[in-house]
Amino acid sequence: MKTGILLTGALLAALVYSCSDNNSSKVISSEAAAAVTAAETAIAPTTEAVSEPTTVSASLLRSAEDIKLRDIDGNGQNYEFHYGGRSFSALYEPDNWHINDSYLITDEADLVIICQALISVNPVHSADMTGWRTAEDMAHEWRKHNQAYFLLPESSEWKESSKDVDLDSKDEGKSAYDLFMDRIRE
Repeated sequence: MKTGILLTGALLAALVYSCSDNNSSKVISSEAAAAVTAAETAIAPTTEAVSEPTTVSASLLRSAEDIKLRDIDGNGQNYEFHYGGRSFSALYEPDNWHINDSYLITDEADLVIICQALISVNPVHSADMTGWRTAEDMAHEWRKHNQAYFLLPESSEWKESSKDVDLDSKDEGKSAYDLFMDRIRE
């Protein structure tokens, strides 16, 4: 049990660290580094999956057209879509969709539909750069991002950076454990 809690905390720290602005160079705090080090020594190479928090929500979407995705400036970079009575900003950069306030969308089926709408306009390469990411894979990453946001206390320095998601090539198909291991190697 203690190992599971330690791993969850370290995974959370690593996920949040990975969710920072792609252009910034954040340093892991000594607290996070200690959690990561402790988790690394406490877990075996094969671990059981860490369960995700349960979010109660209902699907609002039936198809990609429901979000009314539109290019707001005609340059193929700044997009807007609608979900649950709100407008969301989506910035496209080569092989990356950045969604502001992504934590507000939690329904799994709707995440897949939104990701499908995004990659229909601008696909994102797979990690090996030979193929393309799927909507399901991108939704998986989004869920992991949301998980980090909801688990962080309000006082956390990382809460703000975890409220948005970057859906890029490098995190394709990775589990929370894989994301954690990538972050401690950086």
